Amino acid sequence: MRNTIMADFKLSDLYKMEQEFESVVSAVMGLGGCSAKSELSGSLMKHAKKDAMVKVVCELISLMEKSATVLKAAACSINNLQADQIVNQKRIMELQEVNRGETVKAVTETAKSEIKSYRMR
Repeated sequence: MRNTIMADFKLSDLYKMEQEFESVVSAVMGLGGCSAKSELSGSLMKHAKKDAMVKVVCELISLMEKSATVLKAAACSINNLQADQIVNQKRIMELQEVNRGETVKAVTETAKSEIKSYRMR
């Protein structure tokens, strides 16, 4: 049974979310006067203006909420793909079984035909 609640997942959503996170991280680095993420520390952030920090925290909360939605949609899509794959594999196995049966019939008929032609010689 397909879960259609979160069926609108797109890979581009993940890329967009990644860009938004990078943008917020850059803002945090700017507040701390850092040029690399590894330089971020609590002591550097103590000097940041409160209003700017509140804005960044609110952006992070918003991104966390978006990411939860996107990740749920991704998980749902993965589950749907797995279910489809199981159904498809079952169908392939059924078709292979039918094909085996037809192959056995064809080989049997060929063998009978060959035996008849051999006896007629």
